[in-house]
Amino acid sequence: MANNKVEFGISNLHIWEYVDDGENVTFGEPYHQYGAVGFAPEQDSENNVFYADNISFWSEYTEGPFEGDLTVAKFDDAFKTRFMGYKALQNGGIAQVKGAVKPKVCIAFEIEGDAEKRRACFYNCSLGVIGREYNTIEDSKEPATETLGITCVGDRPSGATKATFKPDDAEYSVLFDNPTVPEVESES
Repeated sequence: MANNKVEFGISNLHIWEYVDDGENVTFGEPYHQYGAVGFAPEQDSENNVFYADNISFWSEYTEGPFEGDLTVAKFDDAFKTRFMGYKALQNGGIAQVKGAVKPKVCIAFEIEGDAEKRRACFYNCSLGVIGREYNTIEDSKEPATETLGITCVGDRPSGATKATFKPDDAEYSVLFDNPTVPEVESES
């Protein structure tokens, strides 16, 4: 069995709707967004400490959501209309619409390693707004990128926030085409 010592790169970025009706969770059809540059999620956590007998008597970390920026070369119009609430204009083009309702999503991508390509998936994510910096050309052309703030709170029924899959895992081969809702194995 391969054992990754290092991981690098991000590719095969896929996003799909995460629909939770309060009883069941279902997924929409995965969408391949080309041009993945990076994703930098950090998990919010807080250390709760209880002091007694003049010492740190007890402590516990509470885990919060993952938050970070997804960076791509450029979010395409199909992504913007499907996931960001952008609307087509009658005279052509698309527009960002104030107060647009955006669906919750799952975000999955591939990470290359020295031994294998793993796939990662973040569940039940909220999308912020697309940010972009417009610059003039100076001495040389520098490609511009776009960033999107993302918060991932995790799947409600299973509690799974992030999952990684190796090539021999069952979900690996279907993750980008027909992903399944996560189910955590029960403890024996």
